[in-house]
Amino acid sequence: MTSKFLTMAVSIALLVVGCATELGRDKLPIYDVKADGEQQIAVAVAQAGRERKRVLLDLGANWCADSQALFQLFNTNPEIRRVIEDYYVFEMIDVNQRGLGARNAKVVARFGDPIATGIPVLLILDANGVLLNNDPAERLPDSAHNHPTMVLAYLRKWAGQQ
Repeated sequence: MTSKFLTMAVSIALLVVGCATELGRDKLPIYDVKADGEQQIAVAVAQAGRERKRVLLDLGANWCADSQALFQLFNTNPEIRRVIEDYYVFEMIDVNQRGLGARNAKVVARFGDPIATGIPVLLILDANGVLLNNDPAERLPDSAHNHPTMVLAYLRKWAGQQ
């Protein structure tokens, strides 16, 4: 297979799984590949109850450039970072479906397969663990990192700040 066709095949495969681009091997992992997503959620919900916050779940994978870019936006945009810190308990859950088996498949199933159309996916839970943005049409697209004002408005809306 020629290089051009191999590149096209990889691009098509990435689009099918919903991440526009794959990262090079030089990026550091941002999702804990060994973490139990159900346990992460349980801890986050308990903390959210104590702190009277909501839970912001970021479902993604280390290889996905969109997942990495959204994480970077969260860390470099001071307004977005402040809204997350003030109103959310933030948890990143690895939902990689490559390799030997899907990671955190129970989490994906629990929330109705929100990653079916791509990653990353942001889910908002109340302090009781109830999914608030359960309609996929209410979720940000996986390329949202390109639109910081949209991300900020979204986070404010679900925090009850808009």
